[in-house]
Amino acid sequence: MLGRDKLVVRIVAAKSADVVSEPVRACLPHEALIRIAAVGVCATDVELYDGTMGYFASGLARVPLVPGHEWAGEIVALGENAPAHLAVGQRVIGEHCTGCPLLSPAGRAPCGICSGPGGFLRCPKRRETGFFGRDGAFQTEMHFPADQLHVLPSAVPWPLAVLAEPLCTVHKAVRLAGLPPDAAGRRAVVVGDGAVGLLLLQVLRARGVAVALIGGTASRRRRAADLGAELVLDAAEGPAQLAKSIASQDAWAELPSLAFEAAGHPAAVVSALQLVAPGGQLVLLGLSGNQLAQVCTDDVVLRQLTIKGSLSSDPEDWPAVRELMSCGKLSSVVTHTLHGLDTYTEAIELVRRPPEGMIKVIVEPGGDSAKRPCR
Repeated sequence: MLGRDKLVVRIVAAKSADVVSEPVRACLPHEALIRIAAVGVCATDVELYDGTMGYFASGLARVPLVPGHEWAGEIVALGENAPAHLAVGQRVIGEHCTGCPLLSPAGRAPCGICSGPGGFLRCPKRRETGFFGRDGAFQTEMHFPADQLHVLPSAVPWPLAVLAEPLCTVHKAVRLAGLPPDAAGRRAVVVGDGAVGLLLLQVLRARGVAVALIGGTASRRRRAADLGAELVLDAAEGPAQLAKSIASQDAWAELPSLAFEAAGHPAAVVSALQLVAPGGQLVLLGLSGNQLAQVCTDDVVLRQLTIKGSLSSDPEDWPAVRELMSCGKLSSVVTHTLHGLDTYTEAIELVRRPPEGMIKVIVEPGGDSAKRPCR
């Protein structure tokens, strides 16, 4: 032990979480100790807190657990076998998922599943930060595999750095769509104006793609325009009118060959399918909580559409996002910041019932939270 304590949020039962004090242990040889600067909260965190996330039903996740899969922080200690390029004081982000922890101390040696189709996201022995196998970042200090860290320049602000995990998720979707780093002249539709949709818009714009963004909230549509969307349309128009609105634009003339669904709602899937040209591709990265979308498969066949699913991120997405952050090509979409770990459930409720103007909420763990239930 290092002779000091840290504060930790633990979900102890469905809709029940406490802030507790625990001793800080020394790093294992392959670990780094991170002071957590900021933690993001998304809809998946709400499901985790409520006890309704699918990982509970499958047996992968169980309480008590420490949540927090979107994070950024600063190295405060390193194990003796940490990579030589790491140093105390560096700002870092960390890969969300690790394959096969039993095969190597740092979890890098692939098994047959990890090295096969779908990669380690299919492996039953994987670890996912804040879900199972590894504590999440809702704590003042966190141990993390050192070789899964990526160093950020000090100029990258915490409200942007904390978005690394969702940024890597959208980067993977763009990569799976087959877009090259320089895709100037290409056009795409993004359905969804939440944090994921707005981050996806920015990653596409960084590659030179012209974007039409469809959203249901006026304040978020305004933010999309500020972030460079060429067209911003109201989802309330409905798929048929939206298709006409896009195709009637002189610069577009027709529907694009690529669309992304980033809203996590069945109606968004239906809309996105109608907003892509024949022979085009739809990439799904939103999760709808097992709701069913009413899709006419005849339409998919007759228009020869390709539908791809994109889940989480792969190791190759993290250095790419780090580079985008470092180059100043991305902006934060954080609108609400809470202070202290005892605001965890307050953050959950903000995501559950977002007030007008909210896009993304984060929590800065630092503070003097005593041992007590989260408020």
